Formats: sequence, C-alpha cells, structure tokens
Amino acid sequence: MAVTIRKTVFDGLDAVEIATSKARLVAITSMGPRIAHFGTRNGRNLLFWDYSPPVGKTPWPRKYHRGEWNLMGGHRVWATRPGADEGEETYADDNGPCTVKISTKGVELRGAVHPVYRTGKSIFIKVLADDTLQIENRITNHSEMIWSGGVWGLTCTLPKANTSYGIPLGREGAWDIFLIGYPKRWAGDQTSRVNDPAVRLSEDCMIIRPKGQISKRMVMAPQGIIGMTDPGEKVSFLKHSPYVDGGDYPMGCNVAYYAGKKNFMIEMETMGPNRSVPPGAAISSRETWMLRKPVEWAKLKGVLRID
Repeated sequence: MAVTIRKTVFDGLDAVEIATSKARLVAITSMGPRIAHFGTRNGRNLLFWDYSPPVGKTPWPRKYHRGEWNLMGGHRVWATRPGADEGEETYADDNGPCTVKISTKGVELRGAVHPVYRTGKSIFIKVLADDTLQIENRITNHSEMIWSGGVWGLTCTLPKANTSYGIPLGREGAWDIFLIGYPKRWAGDQTSRVNDPAVRLSEDCMIIRPKGQISKRMVMAPQGIIGMTDPGEKVSFLKHSPYVDGGDYPMGCNVAYYAGKKNFMIEMETMGPNRSVPPGAAISSRETWMLRKPVEWAKLKGVLRID
C-alpha cells in the first residue's frame, strides 16, 4: 500500500493531502480541525464544501451560518451535552486556528482551546487500507475542572442525482432492538416532518432519498454505520463507529442524519456516549471511513458486512 502525505493549498487555505491508489482526503490547517475533501483518487468531492472568505470588514458572507459561526461544510468535531445534543458552546471554537502534525503514523489536526470550557477538539487521520481510513475525533479537557460530554462527528456530504443514504438497523443475536428519534422542531426555525416521504424503513435499513426538505432522524443503530451511495461515482461512502452497549448517548441514539433545505447538503453523523472527563484527559470516537462497491439500501438484508 502506497500512501502520499503532503502539504498543499485547498480553496486558498493551507491544507494537507493524504492520497492512496483508491482514495484522496484533504484537511485544511488554517482553521478547524476540518476535513474538506474526501472521495476516490480521481473522483468528485463527496463532501459538501463552501468556504466563503472574509470580504472587507464583513466577517463572513454567511450563506450558511448561525451568528458568527460559518458552516463551511466538510467534516468537523462537535461536543454533545448530557441530556441534549448541541449547545451554544459547540459553535464558539469551530472556526478557530488549527495546528497540524504530520508523522509516519498519519496526520493530527488540533483546534483552539475553548475560552470558557477549556476544551480542545482534534482529529487524527490514519490510513488503514487503500480504500479505508480511520478518523479519530477527540475532545481534550485542558481545564482544572471536570468536563462532561460526548464526541460528535459530523460529515457534510454533497448529494447528486439519485444519491441515497442508509442506516443499517438491528443486530445479530437473540435480541434485536433499535430506536428512532424524530426531532420535529429545534434551534428556533428548523422543522422536520414525521411523515417524511424522503425516509422509509425496510426490515433491516432506514433508507433516505433526499427530496429537498429539511429532515432529521436520530437512530440507536447497533451496527454503528451510516452511508451514502453515489451511482454516478459508482461508490458508497460508509462511516462506521462502534456502538457501546449501555452507553449514555444523546436521546439514546448513536447515529443521525440531517438533510438541508433544497438538498444543499446531507450530514452523516455519529455520536459517542457522554462521559466525565478529568483535567488533562481526553475522550475520542473512532470512525472508519470506507469507499466500497455501491450498496443498494433497499436490498440490504441482515447485518451489513463492511470487511
């Protein structure tokens, strides 16, 4: 397996590129931590990316924003809160300065320390195979107090014609139980239909075919997998994060998706269980990113084999 890691420029921002014979990933280093590009070696960017640089004294053109926060897209690390998912502090250090460390083991991106909570987000990227990478999302407690929360990995993808998404349900064994959370209204003006024509269930999978409306589901999915299938690229992008039995997950769910208005992006999300983090300690949630032959979600039977 040949792996190339080099510094580069992406969309006018300092970045680092990791490339194999089958995959290409680019993470920006000017701010973040943030992964801006992921796809096959010579294919399109499967991630939604829309960096809008400052113009004059205007902080951001704010096409997609919340207050001073700019979405930008790509993959980012957030923190869940006990008894909730996101809180106001989640946004505060998301677009701050970032440092990069390149080694023979991979690439580590470290974000700024939160000015109040004294937490720091980081991403460690390691190549496992030509078509498989490990993304370790971390939160470190730099304060003198105990911090509590969980690690949340959000990946903004860019759907094209006939792109479909799937969350495999169920598990092997005598007990087979899953849960679905239906957020109907959140963050003031975000609403999602319960009877959503974009979402349907088979016996073994939640299938999402975006139809341009805001939509969100949270799922307790023991397989810990969420993925997109792009027929044009003839590939499926799968994310896997192991499920922890008995873990204190937000709303009891470890996987989620969010569809933006007019399909401008679809987020594939994994969430780790909430934990108490002592001073100087860190918690992490490992995601395995895989490029595989196209998965037909409607035909999925039983457990999805990802080896």
